[in-house]
Amino acid sequence: MIKMKIGITANVNLKNPDDINLNFSNYTARVFLQLLTAHEIMPLIIPVVPSSLIKEYVDLVDGVLIPGGQDVDPELFHEKPISELGKTYQPHDQLEMQVLQEAIRQHKPVFGICRGYQVINVALGGILYQDLTTQITSKTLKHNQPEEIATATHTVQVAENSNLAKAVGVRPTVNSKHHQGIKQVAPGLRAVARADDGVIEAIENEDASVAGVQWHPEYLWQHDAIQEQLFLDFFQRVKNG
Repeated sequence: MIKMKIGITANVNLKNPDDINLNFSNYTARVFLQLLTAHEIMPLIIPVVPSSLIKEYVDLVDGVLIPGGQDVDPELFHEKPISELGKTYQPHDQLEMQVLQEAIRQHKPVFGICRGYQVINVALGGILYQDLTTQITSKTLKHNQPEEIATATHTVQVAENSNLAKAVGVRPTVNSKHHQGIKQVAPGLRAVARADDGVIEAIENEDASVAGVQWHPEYLWQHDAIQEQLFLDFFQRVKNG
């Protein structure tokens, strides 16, 4: 029996595929479909569509997941791109920012992962590092880990008084696959977890109806009960409305 519907904002293929049908095609990672259906939740993929349709898409769901993907366009936080910036696609950025704003208007919980967590911060007025390695002078951890994504490689320190700590504790071990990161937290959000090098790893608003993490729990939940609890906590917020 389906308990609820959760919208997943689609990613966009920016590679040059042999099949013309895959050029700028919208897609969603299978791990999210497996995660939601395993918990009897119906996934509804939200593609890059005209702004006029976004309200109707958000009307259909009880909560929103914004997953990982390509870099966020620095124009959206009033910076010029640096040479280390990866591929960007502003229509995708705009879709996710507008979905977030509409979900907030409809009082529907939102959870962002990696890029999604960064999009939330930018949409609400925050700033990103375009590339951690070149823009932070002090030594950083390997945030783009060489190990398999399903392997947790470093710990994060979680604020004890945060909603996140209730789900994962104060010292969970996480995976890491990113080169951008939050530089300045948006108004209305607060940093609730950091890596040992100081890089912000999680944000949430006052009631955690808008939250996000820098790591990829969707690749850990099947063998890590703590990471599964992170999603269960989000599902409960969605259920409570």
